[in-house]
Amino acid sequence: MAMFVWLMLLSTVSGQASQNYIIEVASDSCQDIDQVNTKYSQYYDSASLSCKPCTQSNDIQTKSADGLTCVCKTGYRYVKNLASTVLCSKCAANEIVSSDGWECMVPSGDCTLDKNIKVERQLNGSWQGTPYTQTCVACTDQTAPNTEANRCVRCSESLSLGATSCTCASDSSKLAGGFCFPSNVTLITGDRLFEIPSIEGTDNVKSSYFQANLQAAHTMCKEYGNVTACQIVANLCVLILYNEATGRICSAFKQLEENRVSNLPQLYFTGYASDVIDSQDISDSYTMTPPMTIPFVAVIYSLNGKYLKTEALTDGLLQLCDTTATLANAAYVFGTYYSYSCSIKALKLWNTAKYPLYFYDIYLKYTNNGQKFLYKVPLRFLDLRKGDILVNQGQTRDWVVTRRMFLVDNLMTVEPSQTSTTQVAKYVRYAKDITIYMALQDGTTDGKIKIPYFTIKYAEVSRQSAEDGAAIQVSFSVQYTMSWSKYYRDFQISCGTLGTLSMLYAGYRTWVWSKRAGRPAIDFPSIVNFFFFLCGAMSNCFFVIAFGVSFYWFIFFKRQDAVYLLHPDGGNIEDWLGLAAAAFALRCLSLIHMIVMQCTVDIFFMDWERPRGISRSQDGKKTTEVPVTIWRTFFVANEWNEIQATRKINKVFQIFATVFFLEVVGFVNTTTKDPDGTINKSADGYQAEQSFIYRFALAVLVYLVIGVVQWIFFTFIYERFVEDQVQQFVDLCSMSNISVFIMSNAQFGFYIHGRSVHGKADADMQEICEMMKREEENLCGQRGLVPDTEAQTFMMSIPRRLRLKYDQVYLPAALEAAGAVGRMEQGRPGSRLSSNKEKSIEAYNTLNKFLCAFIDHSLRDVDYVVKDKTLLESIMDTEFFDASEKGIFYNDNGHSFDQILFYGNEMSLLLFDVLLFCMVDFIWMNYVLDGVITYIITELVCMIRDTAGRRNLVRKTLVDERFLI
Repeated sequence: MAMFVWLMLLSTVSGQASQNYIIEVASDSCQDIDQVNTKYSQYYDSASLSCKPCTQSNDIQTKSADGLTCVCKTGYRYVKNLASTVLCSKCAANEIVSSDGWECMVPSGDCTLDKNIKVERQLNGSWQGTPYTQTCVACTDQTAPNTEANRCVRCSESLSLGATSCTCASDSSKLAGGFCFPSNVTLITGDRLFEIPSIEGTDNVKSSYFQANLQAAHTMCKEYGNVTACQIVANLCVLILYNEATGRICSAFKQLEENRVSNLPQLYFTGYASDVIDSQDISDSYTMTPPMTIPFVAVIYSLNGKYLKTEALTDGLLQLCDTTATLANAAYVFGTYYSYSCSIKALKLWNTAKYPLYFYDIYLKYTNNGQKFLYKVPLRFLDLRKGDILVNQGQTRDWVVTRRMFLVDNLMTVEPSQTSTTQVAKYVRYAKDITIYMALQDGTTDGKIKIPYFTIKYAEVSRQSAEDGAAIQVSFSVQYTMSWSKYYRDFQISCGTLGTLSMLYAGYRTWVWSKRAGRPAIDFPSIVNFFFFLCGAMSNCFFVIAFGVSFYWFIFFKRQDAVYLLHPDGGNIEDWLGLAAAAFALRCLSLIHMIVMQCTVDIFFMDWERPRGISRSQDGKKTTEVPVTIWRTFFVANEWNEIQATRKINKVFQIFATVFFLEVVGFVNTTTKDPDGTINKSADGYQAEQSFIYRFALAVLVYLVIGVVQWIFFTFIYERFVEDQVQQFVDLCSMSNISVFIMSNAQFGFYIHGRSVHGKADADMQEICEMMKREEENLCGQRGLVPDTEAQTFMMSIPRRLRLKYDQVYLPAALEAAGAVGRMEQGRPGSRLSSNKEKSIEAYNTLNKFLCAFIDHSLRDVDYVVKDKTLLESIMDTEFFDASEKGIFYNDNGHSFDQILFYGNEMSLLLFDVLLFCMVDFIWMNYVLDGVITYIITELVCMIRDTAGRRNLVRKTLVDERFLI
């Protein structure tokens, strides 16, 4: 109680009830000023952060030793000392000022006797005579015993204003907080005035401190404008988290504001919160190169309203977590998306030395035309209530933004019933989460920001839980945002434009497919194929947009000087993530469509080999042709089966190289949400949170670059100088005297001309060697379909009559193949050839002869011509000439048929791989795990393609699956 009374009499600094948000910064070493040829000393007002003149000239008053108030000069006594108003009066020439500074007295002689003290009043309060003597009498005349009870001192300020003793008369005054107020003063009352409202719905606690000091502080502020009292009233309002319910101190504080009470600090911003936090008054520009620190400062007050100091928000001033200064200060490096959390033993919060109950007013320093200013930073208390409504969790316009905050309250829940030995807070309230929000000014290109604001979430922990070993989680973070209207508009334009082009492209591909499939009318298969073509096109579209946007953010955020671009947040991330996920989902559907299309093609191995002679029966009457061996066909079928799921790039190397560059080399270090784009970062420095948008951009870039480099290497080096599997298959067909007739659509396909220039391939080793030597020495014709040419592979537009004939002849073989596969699946392969099997073999021979005759131009009504595609046909991947009457074989580059293999669709597969890699990364944020899962899934896809292709090969070519190795 005595401490409170003493503090109330201090000459402390007031916070003005001004609603201005900007304060001009003055030096705290205030100089004298000249007013009409009279000099006045100035003191530093810590609330307004400015210098103010003393009430009287510097002949009478001067600033105090700490520079925070004015004091009377030597020879002058106090007439009034109400903090902001100090009046002094001169003593007579033969008088000195008393030790308390309030009275004039005749000086005494020297008082140097051992163990004697100089006293100015007798024990009854009357002045001592001359020489001074020490007596033991009762205090009187506006004095009272001090704490040590060894001398009489003045009563309180209020008593000196009219009371004649230190005891309140019950009929003429009121006692509150050790003050005796006149009877005409109304003390604030309320049912819940002294209660601390619970944050988490537990019982409210009646506060001993509120009960002892609230009424006196409110009355002293209201009636006398006492600076310290007004600061205490503001602190008490903050301590109940700005709860404005009727009967609460915050409601009374609002009334004081309306009544324009002097020396009242500002707690609330006026107007709409959206207008406050959207203010664009700050003229400073912030850069990332070089990195700049956000110059936040805090004006700190004690619980009893005393100004303590003004300090920068560095070294973890507002962070409860114990961490290094380097890590804590990283929060204020502009552009760093900071997030730091920790667990603290709850019992530590009761340590008032480590966690003192201080109050903080936050400011932002900035300059304008060379002059320094402070901007008042708004605070958003998430627990601020109006009635039962948490107003600061609703619309921005309805927020109530305030000025003052605290970190830990470990004093207010001490109850009045507790004795001095059990004065322990029932529970502690603490700032569980503090987030600073920074926003760029609209349309800025030079790094100008709006006023930042703090969002604070409080929590509480009981003493019982703390003693049971409970721990609390606290966090501190910094978030950035900007106006995304331009980005959202560009995003919509990109999606709309490329989406429209994708639909047109899908429609075009469907038209090409329908023409090749012989379906001139729109039917259900056309619609289905349009859907899947659209999936592939839209996947490409969404992938290009997602990668383009993420790469743009990644590169320009890291490389900007004056800040104009920030990491996306909120709905922008959701839109982008939805686009990337849609690209992956559509790519999966497109991959399924590709596999189904490849595994349902019609393929036939044409055997050009002719019987090598005629065999006669034993009686010499019956002759038959010696049949050719089937092993050549089996061998070609095996080679075809092997290359069906072969990729152009090496999957193991692709994954290994990607993970190596991302994790081992350290490219992943560049994907943090901070301006630092270096690979090698300090181990003791702060590592900002990883951005999955930047991780996506980096992963796609590295993955595609490695994939493209592999593709170039295999295409231009490996295939040319080491091994070309596709060309080797064509050469194998020539050596085996087997051609491959492939119909990927009903009236479109590919032809591999494997007819041997030697007329046969069923030979022993000596004959094979001789044939190869003859070919090396150009002693035989060329392998091309057209005489004197080398072209062996063609794209085909076949006439409808050929397709009908093919289906008619192949139907029995297809049925028998399906039946054979079914029996093998059931474990009943059959012990001997059935009549249907014999018919299918006959159909196979017939079809072989038919297709050979077609290639040899031996059919009267079905023929073809060989020509080159026009440039426009090659570019648009279609055929413009009518092939309904006569087929057309188009010369190609020797690789056209790999379109029905994985080998010729590497870019589509690479897009699937990289999207899969990134989707896995969205879940686990671990590139090593991404690589492992991606490899496993790509291997499964290849296995599915291989299995399905093998089954199709068995069905379409009558090659027994047991001969496919």
